[in-house]
Amino acid sequence: MRPAVARCNVCSDPDVRDPETAVVRSNVRAFRGEQFPVWRCKTCLSIHAADEVDLARYYENYPFHVGKLGAMVIWCFDNMLRRLRRAGLRKGHRILDYGCGNGIFVEYLRRRGYANAFGYDAYAPPHDDPALLDLKYDCIVSQDVIEHVYDPVDLLRVFARLTAPSAMVAIGTPNAEAIDLARPDDFIHTLHQPYHVCILSKRALLASGESLGWRLERYYAKQYSNLLVPGLNQRFFLLYMRCFDDAIDVVFEGAPFTWRMLSPRMLLMAFFGWFFSRELDVMAVFRAPADTVALPARESGVENRGQV
Repeated sequence: MRPAVARCNVCSDPDVRDPETAVVRSNVRAFRGEQFPVWRCKTCLSIHAADEVDLARYYENYPFHVGKLGAMVIWCFDNMLRRLRRAGLRKGHRILDYGCGNGIFVEYLRRRGYANAFGYDAYAPPHDDPALLDLKYDCIVSQDVIEHVYDPVDLLRVFARLTAPSAMVAIGTPNAEAIDLARPDDFIHTLHQPYHVCILSKRALLASGESLGWRLERYYAKQYSNLLVPGLNQRFFLLYMRCFDDAIDVVFEGAPFTWRMLSPRMLLMAFFGWFFSRELDVMAVFRAPADTVALPARESGVENRGQV
C-alpha cells in the first residue's frame, strides 16, 4: 500500500493539509472485517482512497459480476434506456458499455433491438477485448465505473477519444457532496470500499465534462435503479440490507424474507422511499462536440477545478 497522494487528482489542488478523513469498513461480505481510510479534497469535495490496494484480489469474486437479467433488473434497465432515448439514442447507434461487468446491460440492449451494443471491462473476461477501445461510438454508457479508477479525469479523456462527433456520454456515479464522512457507517454502500477509490463530487463531474467541450444534455439526481416501483428505491434497499448483515451481497441473493420487512418503516419506504431519496447517486448525460477538437492539457489550481 502507499500513503495518501500528494494532491487531489481531480482538481489537482496540492493543498491536502488537514483534510477531512474517515475510516470505512467494506460493505462486501468477504471483506467486511477490513477497514480503509479515505479523505476529502477541500477544493472540489471529491473523496479519495488514502491507500492503494491490490484491487485484482478484491475483484476476484465481486458480487456485481454475478447479476442476472431478471424482472427487477429489466425494470431498472428500462429506466436507463428511457434516459438514453431522451438524449437521442437510436437503434442504429454504436454503443459501448464501459465497465460492463458480466455484460447484462449489453445483453438487455441487444434484446431491445440495439444490435450494435458492446461491452468492455478490464476486470471481467470475456469482455476485456482491448480492440473495442480502437473504435468510435455514438453512445458511451459508464454506470458506476469512474469511481473505481484512481484517475477519473484520465478516464474521461479515454471516453473523449472513443466518441464519434456529437456522441452522448452517460456517466452514473456516486456524488461525494452527499456523503457525510463524520458518519461513515451510514454511507458504507456509497463509499463501497475498497472499490471506490475516487468518488467525484457533483460539481467536479460536471466541470470535468464541460472542460472537454461536452455540453450537459441532462442531469438526474437519482440513480437509474431508483424507481417508483414498490421496493425498488434507494431508501428501501438500504433498510433491506440492514435486515440481514448490511452487506451488498444481499441484493444479489434473491429476496429472502424476514419479519423485519413488515415493520412500519420498511413498508413506508417500500412504497414511498423514492420521494425520500437523497442525491447520493447521480447521472450526467453529456453531448460531445460535432467536430473533433484537441483535448486541453491538464492544469492545476483552484480556477481549473476538474480540468482535463
